[in-house]
Amino acid sequence: MTAHTRLLQLRRFLQAALVARAIFVGASIALGLFAVARLGGAPSWSVVVAVLAGLAGAGAFLRPLRLLRSLSNVALWVEERTPSLRYALVTVADGVHSPALEAQALGTVWWSDVRTIVLRSLIKPAVVALVVAVIVLWNPFTGRFLLGSGAGAISGSGAAAQNVDPLAVVHVVVTPPAYAGKQPTRADDPTSVEALVGSAIALTGDGNAALLTATADSASRSIAPRGSGWSLSLTMPARPAIVKLHSSKGRDRLFVLAPIADAVPVVTLLLPAHDTIVRRATGRFALHAQVRDDIGLRDAAFELVISSGTGENFTFRSATIGHLVLSGTIESALDARISLDSLQLKPGDILQLRAVARDGNTVNGPGLGASETRSIRVARADEYDSVAVDAAPPPDTGGQVLSQRMLIMLTEALVKRQRTLSHAVLLEESLRIASDERKLRKRVGDVVFQRMGADPLSEEGAEDLASRGKLTPEDIVRLADSVTGTAGNVMDVEGDETPILAINKPLLEAFNAMWEAGRSLEVGEPAKALPPMRIALAAIEKARQAERIYLRGRPGTEIVDITKVRLTGKDKGVQSIREVRPPIDPVARRRSATFERVTNLMARDPEAAADSLLLLRVEALTDAPALAAALDDAAKALRKHDNSAIPLMWMRVRRVLGDPPVQRAGIAPWQGGLR
Repeated sequence: MTAHTRLLQLRRFLQAALVARAIFVGASIALGLFAVARLGGAPSWSVVVAVLAGLAGAGAFLRPLRLLRSLSNVALWVEERTPSLRYALVTVADGVHSPALEAQALGTVWWSDVRTIVLRSLIKPAVVALVVAVIVLWNPFTGRFLLGSGAGAISGSGAAAQNVDPLAVVHVVVTPPAYAGKQPTRADDPTSVEALVGSAIALTGDGNAALLTATADSASRSIAPRGSGWSLSLTMPARPAIVKLHSSKGRDRLFVLAPIADAVPVVTLLLPAHDTIVRRATGRFALHAQVRDDIGLRDAAFELVISSGTGENFTFRSATIGHLVLSGTIESALDARISLDSLQLKPGDILQLRAVARDGNTVNGPGLGASETRSIRVARADEYDSVAVDAAPPPDTGGQVLSQRMLIMLTEALVKRQRTLSHAVLLEESLRIASDERKLRKRVGDVVFQRMGADPLSEEGAEDLASRGKLTPEDIVRLADSVTGTAGNVMDVEGDETPILAINKPLLEAFNAMWEAGRSLEVGEPAKALPPMRIALAAIEKARQAERIYLRGRPGTEIVDITKVRLTGKDKGVQSIREVRPPIDPVARRRSATFERVTNLMARDPEAAADSLLLLRVEALTDAPALAAALDDAAKALRKHDNSAIPLMWMRVRRVLGDPPVQRAGIAPWQGGLR
C-alpha cells in the first residue's frame, strides 16, 4: 500500500471521528438542556429549543471538516506528530512520486499511532454523552416523557389529532421548477400562492386527514395523511385557479393559485440597423444583438434565410451562425460576422436574418424569442435603367401655407430681437430665413407649372426660376412653352377668361411677393420683409379657397330671424364646465356591484367576505393585475381581523375599481390636522 493511499484512508477515518464527536457533543447538550427544562417545569416546546441547541453545538464541532478537504492539511497534521518523516508525507500529498520518497514516507509506522490518538480523543465525549443519557432516562420526569407508555402515547396523540381543527393553520411550501434555480419558499396561512407555472405546491396542516376534502378548480383532489397531520400536493397550473379545503367540522378555506408565466426572451437586433440593398454581394457584415430573459437564457444564435428566384419559382436556403450557449445567464450580447461572398448571392436574391434566443424552461417551453427581421437584397441589373415614372401626387398647398406661416413667425421673432443682436448675427439669421423663403418660392413655381399642363422644371431650371424677379402671366406661358412646346398654341392669355390662369393668379401673386420678401431678407431688413410675406400667405390661402367646389342648390329656410333677435337676449353666455366621462365598462360595473355586496357581507361574516374577495381576484388576475393585488391585501386584512388595515385596503380597492382621484393644480396636499 502506498503512502498516498494510507493518507486517503486516514482522511476518511478523521472525518468519521469528527462526525462521531459532534454527535456525542450535540446529544449531550440536547439531553442536558432537556433534563433541566423538564425539571424546571418548562412547557413542551422547550424540547424544540433543546434539540436546536444540540444541533448548534454539533455544527460547531463539525467546522474542522473544511480543513480535511485538503490532503496536504492531513499530511501536515501527521508530520507534526511524527517529525521523523521530514516532510516526505507532505511532498507525497502534493503529487510527487519517487521510490526514495515513498520509502522515506513509509519508513515510520505513523498510521497506527495517529489512529490511536484519534480514538483516545473520542473517549471523553462518548463518556459524557453516555452519562447524560443514563441520568435523563433514570429520572422519572424525563424518562417517562421520552419512553412513554408505547401504545398509550400513540393513542393519546391520535385522540389529540381527532380534536385538532385541521384547517386552523395551513402551511404552504412552494418548490419552483429546477430550471429556475430558486430555493423553496414557505408561508403560513396565505390567501394566495404566487409561483412559476409548473411549481410543486404542498399544503400541510395538523389534524386528521380523513376529516378533509379538497377541490382544485372544481376537480376533486386527494388528501394524504402525513404523520399526525395531512398533506395536499398540487402543481401550479397555467391559469388562475381556486383551491377549496372543506372540513367535516364545518369550516372551509380558499386559496388562490396565481401563476407567474415565464416570459419569452427579449431579443433586440442592433446591427444591421436597417434593411439594405447592395449592388454586388461582396464584403462582410457585422451582426450584433442584445438578449435578455427574466429567469435565465439557454442559448442564442442568428438565423439566416436566403430566397432566390422570380415569379412563382422560388428556392430557399437557411442557416444558423454565431450559436452561443449561455447556461442560465440573464442578459448577454450576441455578436457574429457574415461574409456575403461565402453565401454566393445572385442578383435579385434576398438575405433575411434575425437573432433568436431560447430560455431554459423545461415545463412548457423552452420559450423562443426573436428580434426584428432585417433584409439584405442584391439589386438586379434592370433596376438601374428603368424608365418607369410614378404618378405625381396632388400639390401640397396646405404644406406651403404652413411653411409660409412658420417663416412669418420666425421673421417676427427676429424683428423683436433685432435690437439685441449685432449686425453680423442679424444678417446671418436673416439669410437663413431668406434661403427657406427661396426654397418655398421654388415649390410654388413648380405648382404653377404643373397647373399649366407642363412638367416641373429640372433642378437647373428650377433654381433659375427661383432666382428670377417678378413674373407676369405672359412670362409663365412663355416658360411653359419653352418646356413643353405646346402651351403657346393652346392657351390664350388675353383677358381673364382663361380658367387655368385665373386659378394660378393667386399663386403668381404669392410667387412675386416671396421674391420681394427674399430681397429684404438678403440685405438684413426683416421688418421690410414682413408685409410681402403676409401678402404671399394671403394669396396662398386664396388659391386654396379657389379650388373648393360648392354645389348649387336652394338655401335652407331660416328658422330664426337673426336680424330681429340679435342683442335682445338676457343670457350673459356663462357656460358651466362639464367633465367628459367615458362610458363604464360592463365588466368593471359588475365587479363594482360584487364588491358592494362583499362590503355588506363583511359585518356579518368576515370569512365569507374574504372568500368572495378571493373569487373576485381569480377573475381579475387575467386582465386587471392592480385590482387583483388590492383584493389580495384586502382578503389578508379580513383573515387577520386587522381593523386598522381594513379601511385602508377597502379604500384602495375602491380607487382601483373606479377612476383615479383627480389632483387639481393650486391645492396643496393635506398635511394632517393642527395640534
